[in-house]
Amino acid sequence: MKERIGRIGLWLLIPVLLFGIFIGLLMTWHHDQQLFGSGIGGELVGCVESAEVNCDAVNTSDYSEMFGIPIATFAVPFYGGILALVIQALRRKQGARALVIVAGVGAVLYAVFLFYISKTQLGFVCAWCLRSYLVNLAILVLALLGGRPSRPDAQILVTSGAIFLGLLLVAVGGEKLYRSSLMGGAAIDVAKGGAKTEKDPQGDAPSLTFTVKTEDNRDATLTLEADDPWIGNKDSSVAVVTFGDFECGYCKRTEAEISRLVATYGDRVLFIFKHYPMDPACNAGVKNRRHPEACLAAKASVCAGEQERFWAFHELAFKNQHQLGSEYLKTYATQVGADAAKFDACMASDAALQVVRKDAEAGTALDIHGTPRVYIDGKWYRSGTSAEVMARAIEMALSASSVEAAERAASLRETTGAATAISADVPPMREVRLGDFAFRIDSFEAAVRDGQAVSGKHEVPALRSSWFDAKAACEKAGKRLCTEEEWVSACQGARAVDDNNNGQYADDLIEGTTYPYGDLHDDGRCWDDKLGDEFRPVYTGEMPGCATPTGVYDMTGNLEEWVGATPETAVLVGGAWDTKEDHARCYRRNDTFGAGYSSNRTGFRCCAD
Repeated sequence: MKERIGRIGLWLLIPVLLFGIFIGLLMTWHHDQQLFGSGIGGELVGCVESAEVNCDAVNTSDYSEMFGIPIATFAVPFYGGILALVIQALRRKQGARALVIVAGVGAVLYAVFLFYISKTQLGFVCAWCLRSYLVNLAILVLALLGGRPSRPDAQILVTSGAIFLGLLLVAVGGEKLYRSSLMGGAAIDVAKGGAKTEKDPQGDAPSLTFTVKTEDNRDATLTLEADDPWIGNKDSSVAVVTFGDFECGYCKRTEAEISRLVATYGDRVLFIFKHYPMDPACNAGVKNRRHPEACLAAKASVCAGEQERFWAFHELAFKNQHQLGSEYLKTYATQVGADAAKFDACMASDAALQVVRKDAEAGTALDIHGTPRVYIDGKWYRSGTSAEVMARAIEMALSASSVEAAERAASLRETTGAATAISADVPPMREVRLGDFAFRIDSFEAAVRDGQAVSGKHEVPALRSSWFDAKAACEKAGKRLCTEEEWVSACQGARAVDDNNNGQYADDLIEGTTYPYGDLHDDGRCWDDKLGDEFRPVYTGEMPGCATPTGVYDMTGNLEEWVGATPETAVLVGGAWDTKEDHARCYRRNDTFGAGYSSNRTGFRCCAD
């Protein structure tokens, strides 16, 4: 009877361990997305943020890595190794269940330690971590159901050790490759235009202090320094202070939301930026070198700021955070109007780095465990990815009641980026004029009638078009296929530049916006990330928010579009209905297939002189 119960426990362990492996993979993905990727689309479902729960804070803290590897990654070979032992135990291999029990004891003790760290050092728990703790407890309980196990022999020790080591190498190697893909990106050269060059506001930042409750639940003081970069109302007593890292994808998203707040509250609120690079080379408050270019980028921004170009540099560096090497940083500085010689002299000295270190020390004094960190009127705002929610906190700091704050924050949502229905009189083509570069482009993805391209609202797009089909249909309509330069220029709202002189435009740095509607992916704007058999392309103009400011629709998502004047230059751009997450963008270039390729993902639109 006892043996039968034990075998039932072992069988139950199989789905439990598979769930544990899933948690390890999920948390590894989330960790690397937040720290090394765009951060966009990297939020965890099943982890609702509250005063006690914050998966972002826990899974990106200094305690979230061991030997430079996310601790979640180690869960994959650990649970996988135990799964192999369970299978051996079911086959009645001597000592296999004993090793499962030993692993369960260790896992429970480690879970207790991690929970202690989360509560005492971070002040938050992670819902997915709690689920993994339950997995650890289940390993021990279910393995004990069979009573006293037999002692393991040498063979099972060697076999289990080899399996664990093999799984460890695979898991760590996979994580390294994934992290590298997030940090590397495409080889993109530096653009020659398109950056803002406005000077920073004049004068020093005001001297303000706020009493802050830190992440470790201590009382501390947040002080604004005279040399802090500032924008907005210098005389305001309400300040929004951001600690950021130029190489942090989550910071990029937050800064975009902050820019919306500046546009709305810049006449009433002061906005401050402080540096907190996730690299111990310039920040003694962090243990692991998560962002190897962050210190250099922060120093460069200080040098740009010495020439009153901090905010212009700040915007350009965040926009192109995939390229933060020294040669790119200098180009960004000169592009926003800084003098190259003065910038070089500043970078050669240590003074700018000391400014960065001073900011980092201030962040460390606030027990900051990751970036971004936003403080609104001295209170730590725990997210930073929603301008509307931050607006509510700002309104209350400006003495609005909670009801008034909610209403005014909702009005911010209504006046920023709201999509309106497409009118019936949209012209078939739009003129795009960017300096002396001018052309016309179809307002909608093309449909085909009697072999002729048609541009209009609520048409069935010409899916399954090859480049040859698209070229013939455009020419029969008295038009032509768009060139890559024209298509990218229309999508991003600025003339595309072939920075590396390879004849391609969708592989270079974006001179305008990343998406037709702005710089950050907005779920629901375009027909993208629609995976599964139940999805397909939609009618033209079905997504009114998926438009350029000039009124060209669906340039990203729905169908990849053929461009190019010849079969040799033919390429698909913009992504399709099933292009994942935020990858359907203006510089999405798919040259995998030749001009004769067609599928239910391929379409086109026409251009004309």
